Amino acid sequence: MKSRLLLLLVVIGLCSSLAAAEQAAYPRISLVGPGAGKTPVNRDQFIILVVEGPYISHEANPLPEKGAVEYINDLLKAKKVSYLAVYTREGVKYGDVVKAIDLLRKTDATEIGVSMIEAPAGREL
Repeated sequence: MKSRLLLLLVVIGLCSSLAAAEQAAYPRISLVGPGAGKTPVNRDQFIILVVEGPYISHEANPLPEKGAVEYINDLLKAKKVSYLAVYTREGVKYGDVVKAIDLLRKTDATEIGVSMIEAPAGREL
């Protein structure tokens, strides 16, 4: 009886370690607030995305609904960067922001910075 219990515990331990190894590594997400940074970061070092409600835009163009992750991955490769800067428009629902961040976590970005300041409606960043 004790040997079966010991064997069961070993099997459970092996299965849990295998399951943990299969989890994907997600990018680090940070909230970015306004500040007086001593060395401003050049805009060429990241990609700016804006959550516009139910969709995400880049340079005033909505990302395609299907294939958005691949589109962003192509942008990251083309600009040779790994950081995404995310803004939200005034009045965007919290659920839309969560969905957008969940989508962006699937990209090849290593870091995602979410601005704590909303972008005014109709104004480009």
